[in-house]
Amino acid sequence: MKKTDEICTTFNSSNCLTSSWIAGNETASWNWDTIPTEAAAGKMATLTCEMVFFMGLMAIQCALLHPKFHGSLTTRLMRLSLGPVIIGWWLCYPFRVPLKPFQDRTVLPGSFAMMMILKSCEWTFAEGPYHLRSLKFVKGVPMWEKQPVPFKLAPEDSESNWRDLTLWTLLQLSANRGFRWSWGPASRGNEHTFLKLVVESVRLHLMMLPCLAFVLYSQDWKTIDIDSRRPLLALGVPSFVGLRLIASGLHSLSTMFVIRTSLEMMNIISVLPTYYLYPLSQRMGLSPKISELLNPAGFPLLFGPISEFSSLAHFWAKTWHQKFRRPFLFCGGKPAMSLARRFGASESVQKACGVMGVFAVSGLLHEFPMYAFQREPHPHPRKLFKSLPGSFLFFFVQSFGLILEPMIIPYIPKRLGGGKLWAAMFLFLTAPLFTRDICQPGGMFSLYRMPQHWTWVDFLLPPILAAQVPPKPSIN
Repeated sequence: MKKTDEICTTFNSSNCLTSSWIAGNETASWNWDTIPTEAAAGKMATLTCEMVFFMGLMAIQCALLHPKFHGSLTTRLMRLSLGPVIIGWWLCYPFRVPLKPFQDRTVLPGSFAMMMILKSCEWTFAEGPYHLRSLKFVKGVPMWEKQPVPFKLAPEDSESNWRDLTLWTLLQLSANRGFRWSWGPASRGNEHTFLKLVVESVRLHLMMLPCLAFVLYSQDWKTIDIDSRRPLLALGVPSFVGLRLIASGLHSLSTMFVIRTSLEMMNIISVLPTYYLYPLSQRMGLSPKISELLNPAGFPLLFGPISEFSSLAHFWAKTWHQKFRRPFLFCGGKPAMSLARRFGASESVQKACGVMGVFAVSGLLHEFPMYAFQREPHPHPRKLFKSLPGSFLFFFVQSFGLILEPMIIPYIPKRLGGGKLWAAMFLFLTAPLFTRDICQPGGMFSLYRMPQHWTWVDFLLPPILAAQVPPKPSIN
């Protein structure tokens, strides 16, 4: 029996769902084997060609922010005119991707589209120009320092050729944290050796596996819901009054840790080759502009030490990853503050509005892909104004925590944890909005193999890579 048929059989035995997909319809209207794969392949090929075209338009939009075009009204109007077309196409893209059985879907199309939308929004309205900055060593420590924006065009910018402009554009297109750019934050570079990163990757992997097992085993495919008590009861923990609350906290903690370790391990894997490519590029005599792109010192870890956060603001600004800091500030924080300022709000109200704007855009970034991912047929179809936007609410609620914490933390004794206790409790109470939303059966975690089907591959490779190795993940 095929995996999809097994899922449908499980659904048919449940009275919780009434969708026509699982109501025992014998017409095979949702039989994935009958979907014309040729038509789907043709549609995907068309989408790919369109994507290449619109990525080209984005490259033009991005290149026009180069310092050599600064002050040109024509280039500013070109960026403004390209914005609506690019943003409109990316908004539709994830919903045009051919449907697959829900257990084979991924949130990548929606997530990538949302990132491109935010980038294009910035390049449409940014005044520019953007300037590159170099990694400096301060007392032997690699540092990215904030630098004043130059008033005059640097000679290397005014005399740049098409090769330099192409490299500049590619770097800006791929920029996330902005360490190489004038708009990026001040930060330390990567100080880890190759061996330290390997050890860190192994440590994260070993800590991630039990967390992932807990999350996956909490999925109840009979009720198509989450029961976070299941792993604990299976381990012989007796049932008592507070077990559900404790299990819910462990589930949220495990989910956030799986996300953290997955992203960090993939980052480490991508950085490890630079330890050999960088000296190789220097021996080959490549241009310093090229070889410095391979300098491992320019690729610090994504996350800060989880034990060092001192408040909710510190957690989101330093402990959690900052890959989308720039678009959140530009598309959410700055417009919200400007709007509040225009209405004559005080400085404190402006800052509060800025915080709310940042987390509103963060919520949209995490919510938008779920609508494409959970299109019908799906055990939890996501519909606008009908489904609870749990992911959006989680991130948006964080803004209220940041606004309130300066008034609350002084009343929490330091011997009890102070700001750290406040941040931990706030995250504990709000995290289920997000973790239950993405961990439900048929959700994002369906791409992983269930623990009972793990092989040596799952213990050797990061789970997100191991899931791509046959046999494919099964829900049984």
